[in-house]
Amino acid sequence: MRRVVYAAPLPLIFLLYLQLVSSQLPSDQVSAMIRVYEIFQNDTGPGPSFVWNDVGKYSNPCSWKGVYCSHDNSSINKLSFSLFSISTSEFLSPLCNLTTLESLDVSNNQLSSISDEFFSGCGEVSGLKLLNFSKNKLDGSLPTFNGFRMLEYLDFSLNLLKGEIRLQLDGLDSLRTLNLSHNMFTGTVPTNLGKLNLLEELQLSANLFSGEIPAQIIRYRNLRLIDLSLNELWGSIPQELGELTRLETLLLSVNNLSGGIPSSLSNVKTLLRFAANQNKFNGTIPSGITSYLGSLDLSFNKLTGTIPSDLLSGSNLQSLDLSYNELEGSIPADISTRLFRLRLGSNSLNGTLPAGSLGSLVELMYLELDNNSLTGPVPSELGMCKQLALLNLAQNRLTGRLPPDLGNITNLQVLNLQLNKLLEKSHHRLQC
Repeated sequence: MRRVVYAAPLPLIFLLYLQLVSSQLPSDQVSAMIRVYEIFQNDTGPGPSFVWNDVGKYSNPCSWKGVYCSHDNSSINKLSFSLFSISTSEFLSPLCNLTTLESLDVSNNQLSSISDEFFSGCGEVSGLKLLNFSKNKLDGSLPTFNGFRMLEYLDFSLNLLKGEIRLQLDGLDSLRTLNLSHNMFTGTVPTNLGKLNLLEELQLSANLFSGEIPAQIIRYRNLRLIDLSLNELWGSIPQELGELTRLETLLLSVNNLSGGIPSSLSNVKTLLRFAANQNKFNGTIPSGITSYLGSLDLSFNKLTGTIPSDLLSGSNLQSLDLSYNELEGSIPADISTRLFRLRLGSNSLNGTLPAGSLGSLVELMYLELDNNSLTGPVPSELGMCKQLALLNLAQNRLTGRLPPDLGNITNLQVLNLQLNKLLEKSHHRLQC
């Protein structure tokens, strides 16, 4: 007797599969997401602005936009609610039930506050590693974090937060990246940023921090990035910063810092970018500071003396800006062939342009030597700088005719030679 095997219709199999997948999420996580769904819907309305308008409240949360689950859909691991048009923080409390949550991104919304319940009740979400509240309208002081032992990344940048930072972050044992830039924090630069001292990136730019740069910052030996620019800091740069052997980027621009540039920074072999422009630094530039640097910006200070002979020759050096200082002497002849930007304008430099070196700068795009006391002719070797887009030699004492080789620079967009002693007829023969 022949057996008859009945195959279930494909649509039925698909529905059974969906039901199985949905049932793999723990009930408390499903309930939490249903509550979040309701809060978002009430906040933005049921129309097109509601980001989950195309899915049902009781559908599988793993299929919702911004919800990321494990490979078998058995847990919710990541929530990305960026640009969801959220204005209420009520949805945060239900998320405390997502014990498997590792990452929460609510950036680019309209949040003006965060409920205290979140910081007091969600601290025990054991796996939470990332919190991003950037680009909202958060007001008031920075909350105190209780728990959050595994939190590695915290971003409150581009908000309206104010007040001092003291011990609010001291309990974050695993903190590696902290971004509080573009707020209105006051007081001194905080140094209580996790008891295990694991911090790698400290971004505090564009606030109202004052006082000196604390030498205690070197307790965070893993620091790769320090950005204290656009504040109201004063005093000198601590020599101790030279002990941060993993530091890659140091940004101190637009403050009221003074004193000399510490020579200890030349010992940091990992340092690639150092910017301290628009301060009140004085004294001479230490020799060897560009041994490893790729970018150095010390413009708009009060630096004096000559340019060290080795300053332009760093093997990694690509950008150097010393404009608007009080430097004197000649331009060093030994220049890195990797350089694409050289700005030495508005100083008191004299002597002739280093013709031999200029011809080898095949990557040079911006050369600004204006408002100095440079003499002699414009070197024909500049015509070999094929990538040059901007050449500013104005307000010097250059003489002679312009070399026709400059016409070979096909990328040249800006040429400024005014207020020199060049022969006028040579201008008409130049075709860029």
